Amino acid sequence: MQRRAAIVGAGVTGLVAGRELARRGFAVTLYERWPDVGGQASAFDVGGGVLVERYYHHLFRSDREMIALHEELLPGTLEWHRSSVGMYSGGRIWPFVSPRDLLAYAPLPPLERLRLGLAVLRLVRRRDWQRMDDVGALAWLRGASGEHTLASVWRPLMLGKFGEDAERIPLAWLWSKFVLRRSKLGGKSATGELLGYPRGSFQAICRALADDLRARGGSICLDREVVRIRRADDGLILDCAGPGEYRRPLGGASAVSANEARADVVLLTTSTTIAARLVEWPSSFRERLASWRYRAAVVLLMELRRPFSQTYWVNVADMNAPFLGLVEHTNLVPAERYPARYLYVSNYVAPDDPLARMSTDELTRHYVSALRQMNPRFREGDVQRVWSFREDAAQPVPEIGNRHRLLPFETPIPSVFLANTTQIYPEDRGTNYSVRLGREVATRIADLGSGR
Repeated sequence: MQRRAAIVGAGVTGLVAGRELARRGFAVTLYERWPDVGGQASAFDVGGGVLVERYYHHLFRSDREMIALHEELLPGTLEWHRSSVGMYSGGRIWPFVSPRDLLAYAPLPPLERLRLGLAVLRLVRRRDWQRMDDVGALAWLRGASGEHTLASVWRPLMLGKFGEDAERIPLAWLWSKFVLRRSKLGGKSATGELLGYPRGSFQAICRALADDLRARGGSICLDREVVRIRRADDGLILDCAGPGEYRRPLGGASAVSANEARADVVLLTTSTTIAARLVEWPSSFRERLASWRYRAAVVLLMELRRPFSQTYWVNVADMNAPFLGLVEHTNLVPAERYPARYLYVSNYVAPDDPLARMSTDELTRHYVSALRQMNPRFREGDVQRVWSFREDAAQPVPEIGNRHRLLPFETPIPSVFLANTTQIYPEDRGTNYSVRLGREVATRIADLGSGR
């Protein structure tokens, strides 16, 4: 008799785990709160069938798991485009990728530029990530690159990302950004790095995974929020909400008796915040779940008549700017494929920050003067449409000694498993690591089921 596996969440991790379990003989059902698959990699139609992600994405050459998945399911659709990276400081955008760019970075005096370059070189050559996990990133950078560079470059970026937690972020997290994801200061020029982006957006690979899962006998229940999981004599019961509840604030839905489902194994791919609400956990495990905090992503996507800049990715190292970064998607992927130009204005804030509750119009008004300061030619008339997106659990907040906080796949509740972005440390969140996570947790579930 097939074992029934229920997976909560149809993002990349849930889709990959479901596919792997179906391969291993499980009867798999995915439950997704939203009306489509993809999670944080989902996209929407901006017109004429053209899809744009709600949250910006790309791949590095080192993202082998996701590259291999594209080659398997959608061969020939993953393309590589020349990237450009800049740093906004001192009233302009400076190229900020190559050693030559660093030497020309005028916001820092020449000696400080040299110290910055040497500090990054020292960091990327290290391999002792566990020792770096016991060291604060800003404390190390203060000694390695100096107080002026810390104040001009590192502190604005870390504060923008983590707010009041910035001083507690371990060096291992920053190291992984430079080394494991290859987004380091290197290459031949500011346009020398190649980044991957699939034709049809990342939604295409998510839908291909969903189709493959269905072809293997699995099913996906969209617009079906799981609100509670409880034990029964013959396994586990999932109490689900009715249709349309995704329009309510997360956690506000009520179960409908007709939507009750049963399973032998349940995998939660939600944030720890949501996982804590779904099950009656032992108090010690609930405390471990609650110890994980997240930064919310607040993204304003602007459809423009003309380019905002010539740079794809701009880090904003200006404490007075109301946002952390700009990602101009159509400066990476050829603009002629889209009906307009698309610019993401990105922020990370505490989930209860007032910015996370602003409407699209309020965010636009909040940002427009800073955008005009960055580009005096920018006019509100350049804006054709705007959308805003929020994800309360976008960025897990690591702490010094973070490796000791990592949760196992197995939970104290028999046959209930957990897999989410808190468990991929020291790597940071990303679709590539979600693929790996889905495969690893599926293997663990299958192995435990077979008695290994």
